[in-house]
Amino acid sequence: MSDPALSEAGGITVLTLYETRRESERVASIEDAIDRIENSRSPDAVCEKIVTRDDTVVYDSTRNGSIEDWAAEWRLERKRLSASEDVRACPHESPGCTAEDLCLQCTMDRQIERHSTPGR
Repeated sequence: MSDPALSEAGGITVLTLYETRRESERVASIEDAIDRIENSRSPDAVCEKIVTRDDTVVYDSTRNGSIEDWAAEWRLERKRLSASEDVRACPHESPGCTAEDLCLQCTMDRQIERHSTPGR
């Protein structure tokens, strides 16, 4: 299972595919995307997807089955990950930044700090 952020600065896209057209809607978070799919099902839809801002498809109804089952698994995985990760407030507000796995900006900040420390 992909590890999508709870929310992303660029937003999350809910994509609904039909035989002859597609609809796209931006939402703020994975939870909003789940709610959107659960509450606005169309019998004509061929496929529904949740896509992150970097075009990663985290949910595809044709591959992942029902949104309810996928959402339950996703929530359990998020809970497991958050329980095992050190809590860290990223100064750059990167939702995936943890003490174990720093975001790119925090990694760069740490390198700059190491190289600018006097006495080295």
